[in-house]
Amino acid sequence: MMFQATLDSVAFQLSDAKETTRFAIQQLSQITGLTWRSEAGRAFAGQVEELNGRLKVLAGVLVDAEAYLAVATNEIRALEAQINEQRMAS
Repeated sequence: MMFQATLDSVAFQLSDAKETTRFAIQQLSQITGLTWRSEAGRAFAGQVEELNGRLKVLAGVLVDAEAYLAVATNEIRALEAQINEQRMAS
């Protein structure tokens, strides 16, 4: 009930973060494919590549967080069902 709304909100935020991260990875991948002639351009490309790698790690963490949230959601539903059963029994 109350917890479910919170979990739904977190799930939405995780989904949004995943989409944003995927979009950023796509955009940065386009930059890393360019040829840079200047030293500054190559340095920039190196930084972009590093950021892209970090975003890929973040994407994996977000997937793990979604799995954890799914487990938590199931546990909350089970607890809420037990609470409702106890209320009905008393």
